[in-house]
Amino acid sequence: MTQQNEFPTNSSTPQTTFSPTESMLLSLRQTKPWARLLSVLGFISIGFMVIVGMVNIFVFPKVTGGSSFVPGILMVSINILMGLLHFFPSLFLFKFASSISRLLDGGGIKEMEEALLNQKSFWKFVGILILVMFSIAILGIVAAIIIPQIMVK
Repeated sequence: MTQQNEFPTNSSTPQTTFSPTESMLLSLRQTKPWARLLSVLGFISIGFMVIVGMVNIFVFPKVTGGSSFVPGILMVSINILMGLLHFFPSLFLFKFASSISRLLDGGGIKEMEEALLNQKSFWKFVGILILVMFSIAILGIVAAIIIPQIMVK
């Protein structure tokens, strides 16, 4: 049951190998289902966002009493943008879980590198997204303070 994959390292000695410990493989084995679950839930949420956006095209004109589709189209655009923002982290998690599966099925350094690359891409995307969201929130707070003062004058 113990599986030891030997991974050559990039050190100057070609015979040097990196063998993941059983604890490392166990951690990856336990991480894989969670990464897979979150990626699938991400893809499902994208589907819901698109469906809600499409429904809004027809609901907004009836709710607002107007015949314009502009608010509905705006909502679809927002939902599609939100779907795109959810797509890439879901994709990176899915690829991460798939790489772990191949690694645990006897893969080698290629699968380990691929898993780590996809994990890095996931965290980089999420980190940048959070920084952008914080920046937008700060701009919103500043605008909420400044705009009323300008409107009073």
